[in-house]
Order: sequence, then C-alpha cells, then structure tokens
Amino acid sequence: MKKITYQPTALSKQVWFYAGILYLVFTSVMYILVEVYQVPNFAEEQNLFVSLIANIIGMIFFALLSLGHKTCYTEYDDEKVIYHNRLTRKEITFYYKDATSIIFDKRGAKFYNDNDALVNKKKPLFMIPFFRDGKIKAIPIDKFYRFMVEREAEINDPEKFKVYRTYKVLPGYERNWKYLSFAYACLAFLVIINCSKPLAAILGLVLAFN
Repeated sequence: MKKITYQPTALSKQVWFYAGILYLVFTSVMYILVEVYQVPNFAEEQNLFVSLIANIIGMIFFALLSLGHKTCYTEYDDEKVIYHNRLTRKEITFYYKDATSIIFDKRGAKFYNDNDALVNKKKPLFMIPFFRDGKIKAIPIDKFYRFMVEREAEINDPEKFKVYRTYKVLPGYERNWKYLSFAYACLAFLVIINCSKPLAAILGLVLAFN
C-alpha cells in the first residue's frame, strides 16, 4: 500500500522544541552541581528531586511535541484508504465505492456520497486531514490526488464519482506560512539565548569548586 505521511510545519518549530530540551538539560546539570558542591544559600533552598522530575517531564513533553507529526499517517490502494493513529492505536478504513465525490480543500481530502452535504460543507464520510501536529507531505498527497483524478476518468460519470479541488497551492505551503516559521524562529532564538544563563552558571560552579 502507498503511504501519506506528515512533516513538521516548520524547521524552526523543531529547533524550538530541541532548544527547550537543551535548556532543561543545562538547568538540570546546574541543579545537580549546586547539590554536589553544596553551594551556600542555594543547596539548602532547592529540592533537587522535585526540580529534576519537573525538568524530565518538561523534556519528555518537548520530545513528544517534536514527534507529534509522526502520530498519524494514511495508507491507500486501488479500492480503499486507511487512516492510522498511532497514539490511540486506531485505524479507520474507507472504500472508494461508497463515495460519489471527493473534495480537496484547505482542511483535507474529504469523501462524500451526498452533493448537498458537500456543498453545505457538512461532515464527510471520511477525511484525510492535511494537518496533524504537522503538515501533510506534498508529494504523497499530490500522488493521491492524481490517483483520484485517474479514477474519475476511468468511471467517466460525474454522477458516480467526481473530484474537486479548491486550492492552487497545497495548504501549509502558501507564502504566508513563512510568517509562522519566522515566529517559531524567534521563539527558538529566545530559548537559545536563555540557555547561556544555566551554561554560564555551570562553568562558574566548575571553575569555583575545582
């Protein structure tokens, strides 16, 4: 079966997550050194166990967010499409023969068997979402679109199956998404700058007590 997967909405978003993990690693090392060297006025006040647990939870949280786009994927063949969710361990199977149309819009690829439902944008029979903690990969979804167009041509009857597309540029790849990427880049930069504080403290502790 062919597969449709997702990728991060922006590289800078991933850098932000990894920078967050790095910051928590540095602060954890700093807490440990404060305890090891019994730094006056600091070692007595901090709770090392609680601080490390909080940082570990934070690191796990950032790590899971960075892998969120891998949670879901879609597979398809000549007769059906299957949507998988690794997080919930569920899958939904849909057979093309049950639909009379498919529309590719800004939210995803939606199957319908009722033109009124399609026109009124009601809940589809089945949907391949374009965004799942990341954006859908362009080449696989384009191949699926072309596959649907080929199926439409083979059936050659608008009453039995019709393909619609409402966008020119695949959602998530338009020019305005660069602004979101820039916003994530700014967040990543701020976190990286803040990493210098615990790093400086670590170096200071090592130099002072060795």
